[in-house]
Amino acid sequence: MTLRKLHAKEDGIRICPVCGNPLRFVDGGAVAIIGGQLDMENYKPRYECDDCGVFYREVLTSGYYDVFPLDKKGNNVPKPSEPVTAPVVKPRPAPSSPVPLMPDSNGIRRCPKCHRPFRFIDGGAVRVVNGKVDMENTKPKFECDACGVYYREVLTSGYYLPYPQEEEDRLGASPSPLPPKPRNVVAVGDLKPMQLKADADGKCPCPRCGEMMDYVEGGAVKLVDGRPNMDDVWAHFVCPNCDSVYRRIVNTDYYQWSEK
Repeated sequence: MTLRKLHAKEDGIRICPVCGNPLRFVDGGAVAIIGGQLDMENYKPRYECDDCGVFYREVLTSGYYDVFPLDKKGNNVPKPSEPVTAPVVKPRPAPSSPVPLMPDSNGIRRCPKCHRPFRFIDGGAVRVVNGKVDMENTKPKFECDACGVYYREVLTSGYYLPYPQEEEDRLGASPSPLPPKPRNVVAVGDLKPMQLKADADGKCPCPRCGEMMDYVEGGAVKLVDGRPNMDDVWAHFVCPNCDSVYRRIVNTDYYQWSEK
């Protein structure tokens, strides 16, 4: 069983941790007998996701939510012999109409198709593409390399349209690539507690190798070999280049290197 936290947007609406769609709030009801079982938890409110066919209900008063199958006939209590896992949901297609790109609680804008953090690209000079003047190139873009699209604002409306990425838009693409500069990897014993802060794209330079690492939000408590695993409950930084992990020191603003 994997418990999850349900993050909310700025308007207070919680989003599904699987597909990223808004969840529908349903208030709790009376204790009921469903599927021949006494549902003592039915008095608690829940958050339903029709796209995933599940609903989330808080476990005790922990702030973490368990997931259950959403049965329109009312049989919403899982049998003890049938463990419930969240279904695998295919990413939604990119919207064909303008959409707002609202930052989440951490100020990070995410792709509405795959829910990954965007890579922000500032606007450039006016250019000629396929014999046409591209005046829109002066506007900043929000790139999603996973979906192969970027989003650019329509006029000054606050709404954005997706466009297919060109080769030059992709991460690391360059018309004349330069050889990478050698970097010295700092020994683990030389790393002291330090303050780390993610930028608007959820990136931060790694103190050990200098490459950009990712900010990872805290997740649900996981059961490993029957025991709760609290490692990833709190937000942390992960460097894919040197496999370093930096975790916050309790009750401080400092992070320390961790072996996992």
